[in-house]
Amino acid sequence: MAVNRHVTEPVKLKRRVLTEVARLAWQGKLAEEIDDLPEKLLSMGKERYRCCEFKEKAIYAERIKLALGLGQKEEYKKKRLSELLPKALEFPDLADNQVNVINVACEGCPINKFFVTNACQNCLAHPCRNSCPRDAISVVQNQAYIDQNRCLECGMCKRSCPYGAIIEINRPCEASCQIGAIKANTDRKATIDLEKCVECGACMVGCPYGAISDKSQIVKVIEFLKTEKVYAIIAPSFIGQLGQKENPGPFLKAMELLGFTKVVEAALGADIVALEESEEFIHKVPKELDFMTSSCCPGFVNLVDKHFPDLKKHVSSTVSPMVAVAKYLKQEDREGKIVFIGPCVAKKTEAYASGVIDATLTFEELTALLVAKDINVSELEATQELSEDISRSGRGFAEAGGVKAALNGIMEKSELTWKPVNAQGLKECSQQLKELIRGKSEYNFLEGMACQGGCVGGPGAVVDGKFTGRFLQKLCQKTVREKATDNTVAQEIRKKLGTDLHR
Repeated sequence: MAVNRHVTEPVKLKRRVLTEVARLAWQGKLAEEIDDLPEKLLSMGKERYRCCEFKEKAIYAERIKLALGLGQKEEYKKKRLSELLPKALEFPDLADNQVNVINVACEGCPINKFFVTNACQNCLAHPCRNSCPRDAISVVQNQAYIDQNRCLECGMCKRSCPYGAIIEINRPCEASCQIGAIKANTDRKATIDLEKCVECGACMVGCPYGAISDKSQIVKVIEFLKTEKVYAIIAPSFIGQLGQKENPGPFLKAMELLGFTKVVEAALGADIVALEESEEFIHKVPKELDFMTSSCCPGFVNLVDKHFPDLKKHVSSTVSPMVAVAKYLKQEDREGKIVFIGPCVAKKTEAYASGVIDATLTFEELTALLVAKDINVSELEATQELSEDISRSGRGFAEAGGVKAALNGIMEKSELTWKPVNAQGLKECSQQLKELIRGKSEYNFLEGMACQGGCVGGPGAVVDGKFTGRFLQKLCQKTVREKATDNTVAQEIRKKLGTDLHR
């Protein structure tokens, strides 16, 4: 049975670009060869996917810009890649939205959003025609017909039809976004509403053309590895990502061969956060707040910030596990560079905003780093083991319900009323938040995860989340410490960090 996610042609193209950019960066040849890279990438593929080779090369050029960490800004359009390289190495766009539409790659999905089926009864009232603000509906051969040139795609006809004879067909990118942050413009090209987007990356996975992608910091990380002492913080869902299943040894060896000085699990930060967040809950609920939410998922935090701003005060002020570990490492070595590696796209913006993390990679980008340096993880012998200063519940943060479970282990000894609930996916998170707003929820703590399955289902993962979840559970079974209160190291670090654990 396949473990990796289904590797579609768009996924292959993205990984090919990342790998070749990384290969040139490792070799120190980016400046001299990057302008020829679109042509080289075109020659590597046996098939053609677009109308002509000129469009293929144009798309490759835009993908390379994203691999360099640059967005799709107008100022970059007419410049050669070599001219943009100095700008790319400065990484000026990290504060901007990480998810970008590659306009030239978007095919506009020329489908009709609303379509009249044979269920139309040609009723006398014609509510569909009467409700249309553009007179786009007429009756042809005893059946309603929508003139797509006039249609505004407002949906009034569908809502008014008593027979349900009009169906709605969503474009894949729109269907994948559960908060309506992506729409088609007048040219039917996908556009992202930055006021709504929470950078969850669902549209990246949903687009069958690979026309939506995230900006990469892969070149910056390579430059760090060549010249600096670099610490890696790995998300709990790292297990199995490089084909090693539940065995972490080959993964750690691969990180050593890449040049990382030390690898620290974000799960250590999860233990610290569980201790701090439970204490915060005890002090705030119900004295100051009726309920509190988790803060470890940046996609969920962005959802509250942009779609439920009145609930911002209810979000835990405790930093995420990633930031907690980064602050600890900075205390230990202020000169060292810190790179977070995980399955999340939204973490890139959170890491930048934290001020303590120097770069972020997805597992997909990490794989490109390894391939570019000809490191085959399956051939590596384990020479290291994971730290024992991690609890089972800390590693379990990566799965939906993991935060709730970790806090359960602490709050069960509290005399306070503790009624937690977890939500996964933006739609379910939104529903739970609405219930809390209306005062109809019986819960007083909400764990919110933007991705289905939790972090294991992130868009930057290489392995299917269901398999990662199984590998993670096996790893947790081998973990000696059960919960954060059993982790004396986490408790000591928490004391050292003090107020730095709050935003």
